[in-house]
Amino acid sequence: MPEAEITLAVPGNRDPIAPPAPNVRMHAWSSNSEAAALARQHDTTITRNFPPQFARLLGDTRLALDGFTPLYVEWMELSKRDILPKWRRIWMASNRWYLNMQLTLADFVFCADERQRDMWIGMMMALALVPDDVYARDPSLRKVIDIVPYGVPSRPLTKTAKVLRGVVPGIAESDKILLWNGGITEWNDVDTLLHAMAGLAVARPEIKLVFMGVDHPDYAFGPSAGVTKHAFELAERLGIKDRNVFFRSGWVPYEEIDNYLAEADASVCLGYENIESRFAFRTRYVDLFRARVPLLCTRGDVLADRVEKEPMGLTVPERDVDAVRDGIERILDDAELVATCKANMAAVAAELSWDLAVEPLVEFCRASGTYAMPANRRKLQAYTRGGMYFALKSICKSPPLHG
Repeated sequence: MPEAEITLAVPGNRDPIAPPAPNVRMHAWSSNSEAAALARQHDTTITRNFPPQFARLLGDTRLALDGFTPLYVEWMELSKRDILPKWRRIWMASNRWYLNMQLTLADFVFCADERQRDMWIGMMMALALVPDDVYARDPSLRKVIDIVPYGVPSRPLTKTAKVLRGVVPGIAESDKILLWNGGITEWNDVDTLLHAMAGLAVARPEIKLVFMGVDHPDYAFGPSAGVTKHAFELAERLGIKDRNVFFRSGWVPYEEIDNYLAEADASVCLGYENIESRFAFRTRYVDLFRARVPLLCTRGDVLADRVEKEPMGLTVPERDVDAVRDGIERILDDAELVATCKANMAAVAAELSWDLAVEPLVEFCRASGTYAMPANRRKLQAYTRGGMYFALKSICKSPPLHG
């Protein structure tokens, strides 16, 4: 939307960045009230999280909610790591009321795929946010909630520097590189992958697994805690760290990932066949599609289904070391499979280009008004749900954490 005037609201504790386009300005904010005041100055506000203070904006500013991430499931996983059991129920209850408030405030919700859309529609119906008049105006609910998947640039892969082969000690020019594209989270299965790599270490020493970045910018994951720390320790115990498995410190800026993708022969990402994978849309896969890097992944999520069927790589059952080891060898050695995967990935990358992906959100921003329940009927619900969130949050404001 080149005709739009856009403000990117940046938390005041983050490093300043340059505006990405002439019609974009940057504005730092330091409190939720300040963020709400800034939003009031705009026709539309787009965000992943509405602070409770945004309830005052209902009817004045249109609010679009980014429902891309199934946050409740992720919070359940993180609570097992960080919150003592006696506090977990209250902590999760506060998060549930927080999500209820998000859906109540939203004039428009966008998410990654049809599975996620079904999930959010079910939640909205349970919260009485789809009454008969909303249904009558738009029986499809596409004007209320639609699909805006994570996309990719339409530009071709651009390599500007060597980052692995002949650069990282232990990775030779002739080695085959298996790339883990992104951080390591609680819902990733690194144990199975590292044991598979340990099994390949002697017979196939030329296969090198690279974790591209392990310092997650959200600070929720990193080398000093959780599964990332465990991965370091397990690789060390198995004798493959810095020999067959390499962890690249820091976080690779998005504009630099092409250098890593260009050097990868194949990629891998393992998880579990659970509710998290059911509703996940793995953003790291989309960049792999664009780069035509064949993928080995666990079954269960919506993109893994496409990897298996189209095909764009191989899928394996959860926690199956033998299947992962065999899959790694095949995705690196089977030239016919690799050629097929790359051709199919090119088609999917075109489908997921940003120009196409954002069309429903652009249409909402260009339109006026809302198809959601009228704001005056949502306000009481919004204040009630926000109040419950505040009350529960105050009870577990500083819950004892696991050591």
